[in-house]
This record gives sequence, structure tokens and C-alpha cells, in this order.
Amino acid sequence: MTKKTYNSVEDFLSDSSFVNWANNSQLSDVSFWDFWLKNNPLKKEMAYEARDILLGISLKKDFISQEKVDEEWVKLESTLLALKKNKTKPSIFDNKISKTIAVASLLILCSFVSFKIYKNTFYITHETAYGEILNLKLKDGTLVTLNANSNLSYKKNNPRKVWIEGEAYFKVNKKETQNAKFLVQTNDLLVEVFGTTFNVNTLREKTKVYLETGNIWLTMDNGISKKMAPREYIEYSSKDQKILVTQKLMSGAAQVSWKNGKLIFKNLPLEKALNKVSDTYGVTFNFKDKSIKNIPITGIVPTTNLNICLNAIKKSTNVNIKKENTKLVVYRD
Repeated sequence: MTKKTYNSVEDFLSDSSFVNWANNSQLSDVSFWDFWLKNNPLKKEMAYEARDILLGISLKKDFISQEKVDEEWVKLESTLLALKKNKTKPSIFDNKISKTIAVASLLILCSFVSFKIYKNTFYITHETAYGEILNLKLKDGTLVTLNANSNLSYKKNNPRKVWIEGEAYFKVNKKETQNAKFLVQTNDLLVEVFGTTFNVNTLREKTKVYLETGNIWLTMDNGISKKMAPREYIEYSSKDQKILVTQKLMSGAAQVSWKNGKLIFKNLPLEKALNKVSDTYGVTFNFKDKSIKNIPITGIVPTTNLNICLNAIKKSTNVNIKKENTKLVVYRD
């Protein structure tokens, strides 16, 4: 890729690989610039401005706040009210001031509205609340099951590259055409797919990928790429800049059971099991005794109702769980 220095918007606009990134047209350039921007945060605003120019958008993402819009409207209304109460004819100078304020206020309002339109026009975002699972069918035919407390977004003109925060299960519809790859971007890595089924989870400051069928390529933000085989499971952390876990599973049922409203535990420490409940329902657990954290749990727990879920866990581990203030306390008699 490029080794240029970038000190102006023009430097970005003149770089062909940056243009490919802005247009999402070349995987290698997209991966390179996603990684470059993450490691050059002081250049982000300039780079995004150049991208917006290439896409025909001249507004910055943080152009104006709603508070500023409201403030300018108040100023405008106060000025007009003062002029109305003044019995003498306003001078030319007064007219100029009022017109200037009015124009400035309208420009600010238009800028704010234009930014909202930009967001709604170019991107589609799906979000789920705690305890909610959403089934989606993208325009290309890909099926996505979005887990609780998650969001998935993509450009309207390119549903075959999505950004995910949280957890989602994908069944990608294979396209026998050029540039038909399906891409899943997280904060840690890029998943490159053709036709396959897999699960992505970005919770707890790392990305976990389980490949059910087919094959996929991962491009980590440390620049390393890896091909995954069916039933392979990987955990990668951008914070540690390395793969934390890689293993071939005999069965991947536990990795994807959430989409059917249940969690499968196989000799899993209680703390890790309750972490999954926390991710689903947004509740917080406190352990009175640290030794309780390592109690193994094996079985199938339903997630369609929090109380039913907790009762099943209590029966399986012989622990008590009670609510104290905003937290759930786990203890043994």
C-alpha cells in the first residue's frame, strides 16, 4: 500500500488506494485503511472529510449539535420579538442584523437537518434491546439473526458489507458473480465470506468467530490473515493484538444455540455462564463467595424469560440468586 504522508485533505484525495477505501471497492485497500485509521486517530477527521467529498457529502458528521440549533432559534425569536415591540421604524442597520441572525439560524438548522438526512439516506441500522432477538433478510438474500443488545449496519447500496457490534448468526447467500464476497467488519477484524454459515460475537472487548459450514478468511487488525475451516472457533483481541483462542469443536451447538432461545452449557464455570445471561439481559451479578464462580454447569437453559433462565441455573448448580438493589447476588446457604 501507500507510504505517503497525509497532511491535507488533498493528500488523501490523490491516493488511489484511499479512493478505493472510500468507495468500498477493493478488499485489500479497505482492510489497510481501516487498520491505518485505527492507528492514526489524529488523522481521522481529515480522512473522513476527504471520504465525504468523494461520496458527494460536504458536511462533517459532528457539524452541529441540537443544543446549538435550539440556541440559535431562541436568539432569532428574541430578536424578532424585540423588533415587533419597538414602535419606531427599524434602521437599515437593525434590518441587516436581524436578517443576518435569521440567515445564520436557518443555515445552522439546514446543516443539522442535512446531517440527519445523510445518516438515514446512506446507511441502514438494525438494533436489538436486551432480551430481544431479531431475524433479518438482507437485500442480497443473506439471512441474519441478531442477538440481544446488538446492532448491525450497512450502506444501502452495499448490503454485502456489514458492521456488527454484539452478536449475530449469518447464513450468507452465495453470489456467482465478480466481487460477490460478503464482508463482516468488527472493531477487531474483517470476516471475508462467500456462501457459508457462521457466528460473530464482539462482546467483552474481543471478537469471537465460529464457522459452521463453508470457509471464511479473517483479516485481523494486526495485519495477519487466517483461513477458517468448518467447526473452527477463534477469539481475537485487538487490545492484545493476538489470537487468544483457536480450537476445532466436536460440536458447535453451544455457539449458536442462542438463536433458538436457549443456552447450552457443557461443564462451563458458573461465572462464564452468567456472563452470557448478562449479555442477553443486561443484568449484573455479584458473587458473595469467589469459589462459587467456578461451579461447573452442564445443561440447556432457556433464555426466553429471565426468571425461568435463572431458576434453571439455580437448580443445576444448587445456588441462590436474589436481587439486591440493581444487582443479582449469587450465594450458597
